[in-house]
Amino acid sequence: MAKLAVQPTPPLAADGAALAHVLHRAGVTKGSAIRVTGPTGPTAVLWLYRHGYERAAYVHPNWVATMGSVDALLVPHACGAQELSDLLHNARCMREGAVLIVQTPPNGSAQGLDSIPDLLRPMGYRIEHCLSEKGREVCIASFHHVDYKKAA
Repeated sequence: MAKLAVQPTPPLAADGAALAHVLHRAGVTKGSAIRVTGPTGPTAVLWLYRHGYERAAYVHPNWVATMGSVDALLVPHACGAQELSDLLHNARCMREGAVLIVQTPPNGSAQGLDSIPDLLRPMGYRIEHCLSEKGREVCIASFHHVDYKKAA
């Protein structure tokens, strides 16, 4: 009888080299105003601060919608489409060109990477990169203000 070990997706916050690579790909610099949220957010913030990202700070998921304008929002744990939708609902914290970096569940999940672009497009995000390495999927999207009055 074969047994399958179910391993949770390793959080991006737990791998400093992967986190540095993702930040570089996203164009996030040490001078960027970065907010990190979610259950692995405090771990990521500690790593960021220790590596010179002094404008990084943790924000509780319930407060994302009310925080000030930022250059980057990092969600360094496997975050499904519904959780991400709840997190970003009515959020006005992203400035023009800011990036959202979110670790998504593996492609085998119904709430995985495939549904993230469909969720983000109507909110004004454009998918820039989708990275897959070391058992984790990461989506990088830039925010572009959508003026619905001009579009109509």
